[in-house]
Amino acid sequence: MIERLARISALASEDSIMTVQELDASETTAFWGQCSICGHEGQFERGTEKSAREAYACPNCRFTTRWRDQASIILDEFGRGQAMSLAGLMKAGLINDLSILEPALRGPFAQRFQSLPNYTQTYFWPELALGELSPQGVRNEDLTRLTFDDNSFDLVLSSDVMEHLFDIEAAFRETLRVLKPGGVHIFTIPNDFPFPDKTQKRVAIVDGAEVPIKPEVYHNSGDGSKCLVYTDYGADLVDMIEELGGTLSLVRRSPIPKAARTNLTFVMRKVSTDGTTRQPRRLKQAQGDLNGADLLKCPICDSTQFEDFNGRVNARCSSCRAVERNRMMWMILDRLGAFKPGLRVLHMAPELGLVRKFKSLSGDDYHATDFDVERYSSNFVKIRKLDLCTDLAAIPDESYDLILHSHVLEHIPCSVPHVLSELDRILAPGGLHFLSVPFRGTTTTEDLSPDLSEAERKKRFGQEDHMRIFGTESIVELLRDAWGEGKHLVEPIEIFSRDELRAAVIPTNAWHGISSHSIFHYRKGGLPPAMEIVAQRTGSEAEAASRTTIVTDETSQIPLLHGLEALRRDNPWPEFPYEEHAPFHLALDSNGDGGREIILNQILEYDVKLMVEVGCFLGGSALHWLGTKPDLHLIGVDPWENSWARYVEDMAKDPSMSRHVAHISDVEVARIADLIRQFGNFAVTMNNLRRHKDRFTPVRRFSPEALQYLSDRSVPVELIYIDAFKHRADLDAAYALFPDAVLCGDDWLWPDETGEFVMQTAIKEFAHEHGFDIEDKRQSWVLRRR
Repeated sequence: MIERLARISALASEDSIMTVQELDASETTAFWGQCSICGHEGQFERGTEKSAREAYACPNCRFTTRWRDQASIILDEFGRGQAMSLAGLMKAGLINDLSILEPALRGPFAQRFQSLPNYTQTYFWPELALGELSPQGVRNEDLTRLTFDDNSFDLVLSSDVMEHLFDIEAAFRETLRVLKPGGVHIFTIPNDFPFPDKTQKRVAIVDGAEVPIKPEVYHNSGDGSKCLVYTDYGADLVDMIEELGGTLSLVRRSPIPKAARTNLTFVMRKVSTDGTTRQPRRLKQAQGDLNGADLLKCPICDSTQFEDFNGRVNARCSSCRAVERNRMMWMILDRLGAFKPGLRVLHMAPELGLVRKFKSLSGDDYHATDFDVERYSSNFVKIRKLDLCTDLAAIPDESYDLILHSHVLEHIPCSVPHVLSELDRILAPGGLHFLSVPFRGTTTTEDLSPDLSEAERKKRFGQEDHMRIFGTESIVELLRDAWGEGKHLVEPIEIFSRDELRAAVIPTNAWHGISSHSIFHYRKGGLPPAMEIVAQRTGSEAEAASRTTIVTDETSQIPLLHGLEALRRDNPWPEFPYEEHAPFHLALDSNGDGGREIILNQILEYDVKLMVEVGCFLGGSALHWLGTKPDLHLIGVDPWENSWARYVEDMAKDPSMSRHVAHISDVEVARIADLIRQFGNFAVTMNNLRRHKDRFTPVRRFSPEALQYLSDRSVPVELIYIDAFKHRADLDAAYALFPDAVLCGDDWLWPDETGEFVMQTAIKEFAHEHGFDIEDKRQSWVLRRR
């Protein structure tokens, strides 16, 4: 086996005896490719790293050859040919049901997989008991003595870890033990080319003490400390794995034109002793092994296949083509009893699924209509022409028992109040009216001028043939005038369970409050049916939740937003002597000249009640946001790790940074640094925000995984402010997970070491791809939907 592997490893050409340094020197300085981690496509520069495996960092996510090669193998194993990157793999949900073990504190997999339900992150701290959780929630595990049950994991990942273990046979034996039959361990270890024949120890244990056999070599570990290398691996690793009950493949995957021969990715697979293999994901679903909430199902056609649409993840059913508002309309009609045989139905801009349902129930009493009948091709039902501006007058009073339309009123070139009045006239007593419209901001804007160009209409109203765009406050007034007093908005969370909404892929921002997915309804002469359901639940859990309040001061009470209860419970504030240390205000906004007023304007314009700040530092900007309006709740995302004491001290000395602390004396700077050293970043930040404890929830996680964490908990985020790492990942995640949230942030004019405005470039690319306009002022930026 050793000879066979050595022959495979060696190249037939004479340059196979080149040294590592010669190989590195001969490699190309750049190549064009696609990142298997984040999906970015572009030029990958060689950089200054000595080893090719640590070079060619992705311009977007910054991960290098070694990481990307591992990601490629993961895609091979689990991507089903349907994903080209880890980002795409997770977006498609192809690894949601995998059990994954990773001994790591950092890296692309730890960043991305923490949101998965069956991902276990471990690290080894000798002072902790095995299996115990660290304060950061990471499980303490020794790879040579794992505490997990046999056959626990589909995938084990380790990146340059196994060389730091003395008893490697025990480590691989344990890894194989906890892998499921057919499961894989994908790992990297530093290696030479050609791969040596024999594995060699660098350290011996003599009388319980470590004795160097070779010169000591240390690598940086995940917690920042130095970690000794115990083992130099060789080709006989293949034989060891076979003897332990597995197989080992050595894969070179680098897309570098002149291959990085020192970069190998190792794939160890557990060989089943009973002929079984890793169970396919779809078989698990069919057998009901997954929680029901993890199974997506269109409520209209029962399809489980969804696809992205207009930049929104899983927005459209692949079978019936229904988007979110169509599925929401169906669910509401079904739950509120609108699917009854024999109803006289007027359906404008009809959706195919609803057409079939109502046609089967009402026959000829179902009237499907549209202004432009030529765009329909159906042998199932005749689509009748109806101009809402001119044709309603000819319809007799009380002609229909049910009227419904979705995203129609923004198109009509006449008075919306008049159309609603006419529709109410032709609705029978006790009849129901359901509608949906798009929104932007709080106030409706319209322009009926025939001279307005299509380009201008798209810019102002979102589409070339729109006459208006509705405002969230204006719609309430409009419907009150047309339908009378009462709450006409259907709050899905009040009539559906969270699992029902998740399964139908209804966005969390549509569960509560007004969005472009929202449905409004009215019963002529009676209480709307959704309000009847809520009224019947008096005293129930849903009613109690709606009465829960956050007390912010002695005079004001703010309703607790859906999804925040558990979030606040799971993310408590730290213990701290709050009365003993004065708070301070340190915001990295050039001492008030950072342009953040355009962010404050967004909060006010959209009446934002729940926002997320990614990258909170010491809470200075959070104080800005919380001071905007008394009903704003802020979720602060930041790991608050390491110590910022030296950073604060250096700010006062650095000419380019001193403007941020110009309002703070040297004595106060020293006090702040001492506070941080004594209590840590997190506690000091919370002390600065202590007056707003009831309106600030800290989430100590890295982003973008923190955004996935919030999405998984159905937190209805309305605005996301990004002031963290200088790449696009946070922005992409924010848009994918919260597509209707306002996106904004900092660092518009932040240059990297080359002078490039990194965030500015990323934001412009994102805006171009997704159809946003950019408003910027000094360091601040806002994306506005066209």
